[in-house]
Amino acid sequence: MLKNQRCEAREALWGLRSLLLVVLTLMLAGCGDDSGLIARFLLKTEQIIVERRPDPVYDQLFPYYVELCTISQFSRKDGRRGNPFGHALLYIKGACKDENAPFPQLRRCHRVATALDDPEHGAGVSVGRWLRNVNWVAIPGHELVFSGNLKPDERLTQDHFDATVRQAIDLGVYQGVELHPGWKSSENSTLEEYVANHSITADFALQFARNVFCARIPVTEPVLNEVIAFLNDKNQEYATGKADYNWSLLANNCVHTVRNALAAANMWSPVSVLGIKIRHLFRLAVPANEFVNLAALGTEGPVDDYQQIQAEGALRDALHDFRWLPTRQGALLKTLPVHEPNDIYNSQFRLFAVQSPLSMGTTANAVRLLSDPRYVDLKSNLLYFRDKYDAILAAHDYSIDRLASVSWNALPAGRASALRLHPGPAAGCSRYVGSALEA
Repeated sequence: MLKNQRCEAREALWGLRSLLLVVLTLMLAGCGDDSGLIARFLLKTEQIIVERRPDPVYDQLFPYYVELCTISQFSRKDGRRGNPFGHALLYIKGACKDENAPFPQLRRCHRVATALDDPEHGAGVSVGRWLRNVNWVAIPGHELVFSGNLKPDERLTQDHFDATVRQAIDLGVYQGVELHPGWKSSENSTLEEYVANHSITADFALQFARNVFCARIPVTEPVLNEVIAFLNDKNQEYATGKADYNWSLLANNCVHTVRNALAAANMWSPVSVLGIKIRHLFRLAVPANEFVNLAALGTEGPVDDYQQIQAEGALRDALHDFRWLPTRQGALLKTLPVHEPNDIYNSQFRLFAVQSPLSMGTTANAVRLLSDPRYVDLKSNLLYFRDKYDAILAAHDYSIDRLASVSWNALPAGRASALRLHPGPAAGCSRYVGSALEA
């Protein structure tokens, strides 16, 4: 009897999963139509700030940061379009492509860059559907990753497109990379064809074709090292092991890698890979959703309640392991439009965010975050955090603080003041933000 009940329950779960997969398939099939149901999943141009770039002084203030970026569906002028889910990748300031590695690996940059065009500024990390012996490729330099080395108002021509494809190959982006054969249109297909059709505008030169949305969070050296180590281990596992990397929409896509790289540094919890369970279908790893998740964490995570931090495993571990929280200071959102003038791609604004048809939570959150100056303007952001830390310090009652004489850096794991964050980290963060404002 129990065996039959278990079988029936299993069949019901598989039936529900199948139904959800059908719904997703129908949504994807209708991606060319912005009316009706599909329109509920699209942010409209008039709802958000289409372009917002961090102040250049940001790179002088913060030596290291991570950006989780999501990019929109591309639309070519010849009528071709990409998938409506877009794509997610990481840009890491302070991590550079290791030119001496036999397959894609990262190293610490040789110097702390203060300008975006510095070749030692950082690298983009992007998962590819057709990668076989590695999970991701590394693209050197901020300018190649985002603008494709196009100057403002310079026209994107086919010649510049082709030259950028060649540049990525010459820089060794695909050195040691093996591909699944499914991408080939013929036996004579070349690496240039792969890069032109599957990699450019997804892994690099994003603004050639995509709207770009990034959540940027400053990190410390130990946090940066953890992210690099996770990513290097990931590629090492596939490059030297027996198993190939096999991309999966639901179980192992681009979001799994970038989210779990940040989870390795205790920014948040990891997402399961290769485990398609019923709960995962209600928490799909979707690029636009992860941008909103990190944006919310970096700007609105708990910093004033020690008990709440202790209750959330990842944040508790970040505080204890790194003396750091992702919601510390300077977290900003960046939005970049498709480059114009453009001979190849349409510049219509598009961003797809999968969510329940009965809820506009993700879309509403994106609109709210992108419309508030303190999430997109450096000075507004720093002033907000300065005031927040000053309020924490002002409200703290040292007369009842059993840890008042204990240094913040020596604070034992699991101990805190009765109700609020211990003033040590708040004081340190307040001084840090104050010095950034003075600079």
